[in-house]
Parts: sequence; structure tokens; C-alpha cells
Amino acid sequence: MPKKRTEQRTDGLSAGDVEKIRKAIRQVWMWSWPRRLVIKRCLTKDGFSKCEQCGKKCPKVAVDHIERVGLVDAGFIERLFCPSSKLQGLCKDCHRLKTNEENREKRAREKITKTEDPGDFY
Repeated sequence: MPKKRTEQRTDGLSAGDVEKIRKAIRQVWMWSWPRRLVIKRCLTKDGFSKCEQCGKKCPKVAVDHIERVGLVDAGFIERLFCPSSKLQGLCKDCHRLKTNEENREKRAREKITKTEDPGDFY
């Protein structure tokens, strides 16, 4: 039995379309030269990678943007395809901690935005 579409189709880009575009652009970024430079920078002589934050050896590093890339908007591609100096190689634990902290901050900002009453500005 086919899945029912829960998203309403619109004329133009839907939220699902934007998500597909974001994923496709991120896959292209996985092949980017700055990302490869970070991986090479983190590689040690014994073939392991070294986390740039904690210095721990690990099988591979997650290449992370120092500043959040954020939503697909006018500056998304410029933020995503940044120079290697704005990227860092993190071990699994450091990457998880950084991502969790960024998500907490994002939720807090969204909560503040939702609780503001637009009537207060008039």
C-alpha cells in the first residue's frame, strides 16, 4: 500500500523540496577540497586521525563547521563551502557535544522568539 503524503503540494518549493536540496548540496560538499584538507590535517603518521579539540586519536574525524551553516537561504552555499580554516576535525565525542550545545542554543532562541508578543513593538 503506498504511503500517504502528509505534506500539501504548493506552487514553488515546499519544505520537503528544500530539505532534498539541502541534502544534495551537503553531499556535494562531502567531496570538497577544504573538507579533504581538514581530514589530511588531522591525519597522524601512524594512520589514525587526531581530534583538533581534545587531541585524542580516533579512527576518523567528523569535519565540522566552526560556525553553524544554518538554514537554506541566500548565504547557505557560501557558509557551507568555506575555507578549511573555518572547519575543524573532531572526534565522535567532541562533535556530539558541540552539536548538542548548538541544538540547545537553537531551541532556546526559538523559544524566546515564540514567546515574544508582536504587539509589544507597536
